[in-house]
Order: sequence, then C-alpha cells, then structure tokens
Amino acid sequence: MPITQKELLEKEFKSEGVNLFGGLLNPGLYVLAGTSKVGKSMVATTMANCVAQGIDFFGKSMPKGKVIYFDNDNYDFETKNRIISLNLSGTNEILYEFNDSKSIYDINERLNQIVDMEKYKLIIIDSYVGLDEVISSNDSYYEVYPILKELRDIVVKKNLICILIHHTKKNKERIDQDNLIGSKALSGATTGTLLLSVRNEFDTHGELKLILRSNKSIIKIKKDKKNINWILDTDEHSITEEIPKNILLLINTVVSLEKHELVGTCQEIVQKTKMELNPNYLTKYLKQNKPYLDENHITFINDRNGQKRIIKIVYHENDKMTG
Repeated sequence: MPITQKELLEKEFKSEGVNLFGGLLNPGLYVLAGTSKVGKSMVATTMANCVAQGIDFFGKSMPKGKVIYFDNDNYDFETKNRIISLNLSGTNEILYEFNDSKSIYDINERLNQIVDMEKYKLIIIDSYVGLDEVISSNDSYYEVYPILKELRDIVVKKNLICILIHHTKKNKERIDQDNLIGSKALSGATTGTLLLSVRNEFDTHGELKLILRSNKSIIKIKKDKKNINWILDTDEHSITEEIPKNILLLINTVVSLEKHELVGTCQEIVQKTKMELNPNYLTKYLKQNKPYLDENHITFINDRNGQKRIIKIVYHENDKMTG
C-alpha cells in the first residue's frame, strides 16, 4: 500500500534510537576496509569491547550492548592472542562464533537461535572474502549485490549494526571506496564504508574515514605506545563534512528517475531538483562539488540543444556493475 511523504515522516521505525559511533551508524551493513596487516581486526575487536562496555571509541559514543563476532578468517588461538595483545580482560557481552561463520545462511541461522537478540547492537563478520557465497560467486556486480542485500536485509530486520571486514588494494596513495577489492557492489549494496587509511603496515599515523550516505567524517588516529593498537590522535581534530543539501537534492532526483538521467537548462535543473541555487552558478557549483558526485556515481556534461545550453546529469548504475 502506498504511503505519502508526510505519513513516512510521521512513521516511527524500530531502528530509531539504535545507533553507534556518536549516532553516525544506524542499523545496516557497513564495510570496514584497509590494506593487509594494518590492524583492521584490532580496530574491530576494540570497537566490540567499547560497545560491550558502553565506552567511547575513537572519541565517539558507543551505547552499551551485546556483540557477536563471526570469525572465519582467524584460528581461535589467533583471536585469543589478539585480545591479549590489546590488553583486554575479557567480557561475557561479546560472543565469538568460529564454526557457523562461513556463510550468510549459517550466520542467519545462528542469529535466529539467540533468544535475547534485543540486547545485541553490533555484529562483526571477519571477513567478507571468507563467506561461502562470495567464494562461489564470480565477483560480478550481478552476483555480489544480491548476496550483500540479503545480509543487509537480515541485520536491518533484526535491528542490528553489522561491520563486514574487507581488504583494499595495496600501493594506493589515496584510499577511497573505489579501492575496495572486488565488485563495486561492496559500496553500492551496503549502508556505508569505514576506511582504515594507512600507507603501509609500518605506519604509525593514519585516518579512519567514514563514508556514509549523508555524512563524511575523517578521524585522525595513531598507534599506541606499544605500537599495537590504533587510538584517537588527540593532536588532531576530527573533520566532519556533510554532503551539501543542494547536492543531496540533485542526487536523490537523478537516482529516482526511471532512466537515471536529468537533462535541461540550468534553470530547468534547479527547478526540477528544488535546489536553492542561482541557476547561473549551477555549472560552477557542480564542478566544486564533483568529489561528492563521483562518490555517488554521478557525472555531468555541458551540451547544446539547438540554441540552448543544457546540462546532462547521469547516475551510472550500470557502471557499478563492472567491478
């Protein structure tokens, strides 16, 4: 049954009020990615313990709740050594699952067995490439997207936040979503990406980049005194960058169109998207905000239609299927 926009805004969702990372992460599927051996599992383990204790993580509040850690990438003794090296005392609020962690089917079955699911806030899957469904796919967008969508549906239905650990390509000066190894469905089908941006495994300073649909945050981090774990770099300030409202309006309009294509004069585009902008500055504005458009797979070109100057704005959904 259709619902009006007003009714949608007035509707109360079970997921409202469930959040982590200072309210930035809501129920959904997120990718935590970085190059090999830079400390992704260390970060995930620390995050899990912060949730279990209800203490801040990288300066962001983490409401207390239970955690389940599905580990298909490490032996149990390796996980134990990681916990010891992080100087964690251990808690009953974190449940580790090694055997039933190798497929989305097994993970869903295991979650269905938990009777006090309402007490859980966070799921960690370490790692993405260890899932049977991913191993048996040919890593095409068409195959990977439904896999991730199924996992996302599971965690959203259960009102959970899920962190999926994955790798980025090596030897990249600038780490962004396009550096994720494998299909671009990893960014297209998930709720957001957390990038552990470190130049190499020996670097002692780095960034945790949060790439979400309506928020971009960069948190400066550094290695602790023992050079083991990543901690907040208090010498630097977190940089929070929200996607401009006009760009959000443009993105939402183009994506919602049947052909994912918006063509018109500057004035027509401003009117159709309801952007609060002088049409004469539209082209300049799009150039200034091109990084936001690139991240959302949107391009624009200037063209002519007879005597009129027009702009063609396209959402490249099919381009995402080539990864």
